[in-house]
Amino acid sequence: MMSFVTTRSPINAAQISLAKPNKVFGNHKSMYMGKVDCKNIYRILLKSCIAMIPEECTILKAVLRIYVQFTGNNTLVIFTPYAIKENWSAETLTWNNQPAFYPSIKGESLSLSKEGFYCFNITSLVSMWYKNEIPNYGLIMFNDPSHNKTVKQINTVINSNLAPMVEISYVPKCEIQVIPTHFISQVEELDTDELYTFSSIINTSLTKMITYHVENLGGPPVEIRLQVSANLTDFINDSTTPKIIGSHETVYAIPYTFSKYLRIAARNIHPGETSKIRIWYQAQE
Repeated sequence: MMSFVTTRSPINAAQISLAKPNKVFGNHKSMYMGKVDCKNIYRILLKSCIAMIPEECTILKAVLRIYVQFTGNNTLVIFTPYAIKENWSAETLTWNNQPAFYPSIKGESLSLSKEGFYCFNITSLVSMWYKNEIPNYGLIMFNDPSHNKTVKQINTVINSNLAPMVEISYVPKCEIQVIPTHFISQVEELDTDELYTFSSIINTSLTKMITYHVENLGGPPVEIRLQVSANLTDFINDSTTPKIIGSHETVYAIPYTFSKYLRIAARNIHPGETSKIRIWYQAQE
């Protein structure tokens, strides 16, 4: 069985503001990103070192984790991390000297609709850093500037459990082997409303890799969560962040917590709405 290593790298964070274009904000316990109006826009820049990863490795997964401690009016606004193409320093960074970024090299986009942890998949981006295809100058996070009143507050306390973090799982290439496996899958559909509806329960005790793909078949937005259990009775939310699926969108979900039983909980995010989702469960034994 292929073994892998997971490492967690702290982040150096900085905030910039269009309303104060020449101000250096430095280190703060919390920072803002989003747009108040056309004259007041915030962005957050994040820089993480990946030099601890040895040479000749394969990046399996990389996740940017942040904690949102204030969301304002809880509007469904999508935020995205983009790869920065120029170097910068938190000690001198302002809106007027902010670095350029790659508009096509980005991580997963997520809607920050309520307080809590959010995990952005940045695997392809970190792999490009690791392979030196682009320099690692960090990330810049912001949302579609056409929306007002989208400001979110991010916890950036250094050495805190709530501080931004990059978590990377990798494996040395020399350990990769082709091992015959048994592939299993199943498909089901669920009708959803404002209360949680649950998928079939899967026994994952003998599986090595597990992935859900969930499609919104055309209704209003749906929130999904992975839930785990040790006894088929008491289910708790997996440590992964809930995902919002828009109309005709498909997302994937991978459990972070190992447990014997697994299911998906789904509900519409707005009261009175209904949708239908299709779930593909795929695993290797």
